[in-house]
Amino acid sequence: IVMIQILNPIIKLKKAMTKVIESDFSVQLDEDERIAEVSELYHSFNLMVNELSSIQRLQSDFTSVISHEFKTPLSSIQGYAQLLQSPDLTTSERESYQHRIIVATKQLSGLSNNILKLSKLDNQSISSERKPYRLDEQIRESILSLHNQWEEKSLTLTIDLDSTVLYANEDLLNQVWINLLDNAIKYSEQDGQIIVHLKDSKDSVEIIIEDTGIGIPSEKLNIIFERFFQVDGSRYSSGNGLGLGIVKRIIDIHEGTIEYQSELGDGTKVFITIPHKKIEHSK
Repeated sequence: IVMIQILNPIIKLKKAMTKVIESDFSVQLDEDERIAEVSELYHSFNLMVNELSSIQRLQSDFTSVISHEFKTPLSSIQGYAQLLQSPDLTTSERESYQHRIIVATKQLSGLSNNILKLSKLDNQSISSERKPYRLDEQIRESILSLHNQWEEKSLTLTIDLDSTVLYANEDLLNQVWINLLDNAIKYSEQDGQIIVHLKDSKDSVEIIIEDTGIGIPSEKLNIIFERFFQVDGSRYSSGNGLGLGIVKRIIDIHEGTIEYQSELGDGTKVFITIPHKKIEHSK
């Protein structure tokens, strides 16, 4: 009986490991074992399999991105580079082709950076990277950093920010505000309006970013956080559809929520809620 109790867990583990060797990362072992050491071993095995599964998905996604999203800008660079070899080009044509190569290069750079950000965020734990900071000042600085963009469209900004101290990852959340504000500006019409609210309560903070722009079709609201989604790729080709995926992942890491309310031609409202966390004091 003792031998059976010892051997059975080993046999189960061996069978599960064989499946993993065959690239089956769906296998999981029941951690409800009477022997504590076996239960801990099975728990470690399940964590390992989950990590391997995550890496496999990441590799698959990256391969898909390389084959699909990189193809267009690379083709543009190659095509315009070949055209630049012609000795009969006018100065304006040469400058135009050079500009288009630079634009395509920036698209590739932005896409690469966002893929790396998503890859890092997919496996990131930020508990040790949180600190208290002034959230209202951060949002205000994000708005000021985009001054040229909203001034170019003569946008009116209404800002109502409670004085707020948030215990969170400052660098990650800065990416959220820059991305959402940039979208609000990008999809706003000339002389439009952007409204930013920050309300602090005992348990959480709520941020609302509202614009009077082109809006989002209601049937697309349920897929806006999917990678490579774009509201209107023909009109706004500078994006790569990864920004909102990054935003959603950062909000998830902070155990918060993000919701969109929008109708085509009637602007967009973004609601973000982030719970307050207790400040961890080092011993």
